[in-house]
Amino acid sequence: VVPQVASVFAGTKRALPWLTVAMLALSDFVRSYGWAALIALVLGAVGFRLSMKNPALRERFDAWWLRLPLIGRLARNYNAARFAGTLAMLAGAGVPILKALQAAAETLGNRALRADAMDALALVREGAPLASALAQKKRFPGLISMFARLGEQTGQLPVMLQRAANQLSTEVQRRAMHLATILEPLLIVAMGMVVALIVLAVLMPIIQLNQFVK
Repeated sequence: VVPQVASVFAGTKRALPWLTVAMLALSDFVRSYGWAALIALVLGAVGFRLSMKNPALRERFDAWWLRLPLIGRLARNYNAARFAGTLAMLAGAGVPILKALQAAAETLGNRALRADAMDALALVREGAPLASALAQKKRFPGLISMFARLGEQTGQLPVMLQRAANQLSTEVQRRAMHLATILEPLLIVAMGMVVALIVLAVLMPIIQLNQFVK
């Protein structure tokens, strides 16, 4: 529709509105170079996936991911809940704390948090309390170190770690539901804005043409 309106409007030898010009340019680009853009997108995705196999780059990316405003906190709490739950289960089963820490660290999907967990393991191996070792790693939620300290003081470390895992899991579910509730109207508004821009790109030349005729 937009190219047809533009061809009609071009006969008046008047400049097209900037929105229509932008829409035409985007349309021409997609028709002329859409295949190249698709190939570039596929190559970029493949390159990104291959680069994530590099441990150093993956750790940097995961650390950046944790710093994102909403998704980062959700990912941090999700991984921390898995870590605390696994550690509580293994410690409750009588597994030595060092082996339990290593096994729990290996369950972390985020490489930055996994590196912090391995650093905490090294501190515990050197004689530091678990709560103190985890408190030094700022990417871990403070809730874990607080409950770990209570568990070490009361001799109920598995129970306290499980409570921390439950609280973090509950918070993750609550935040995920809240994010989903916000995301739906935002998508509707975004789609409405796209449709409005397309309609304006079509109507603006027609309105100007009517004014020119009058």
